[in-house]
Amino acid sequence: MRQIVDTVYGTGPAGLPGNDDLGTMSAWYVFSALGLYPQTPGSASMLLSAPLFPHAVVDRPGRDIVIDAPAADAGHPYVSGVRLNGRPYDRSWTDARFLQSGGTLTFRLGEQPDTDWATSPESLPR
Repeated sequence: MRQIVDTVYGTGPAGLPGNDDLGTMSAWYVFSALGLYPQTPGSASMLLSAPLFPHAVVDRPGRDIVIDAPAADAGHPYVSGVRLNGRPYDRSWTDARFLQSGGTLTFRLGEQPDTDWATSPESLPR
């Protein structure tokens, strides 16, 4: 996702690819910037990727969704670890409960891909 964000989107007149009449391309960018992306259209399971911002809050009824990624910058495009509500999290996705209940995702980001984090068969998206 980071490669698409970095190479396809920009700030000029051609900065938004495709026809965005219904907001799909903008929504894709917002999700990607947060480090979340729906695994399947219409599903609340979210795939995890490196956020673009060190801190973001999605205001929602009840408990907000908080995303912390202190090292978020162009030099740290890879996820090397995640904590969900303060506990180590070894999956590259969240299920619907995270969006329904809210909570905090804390990302540890790195300069190189981490081939150990979330690579076991039970850690992969279902």
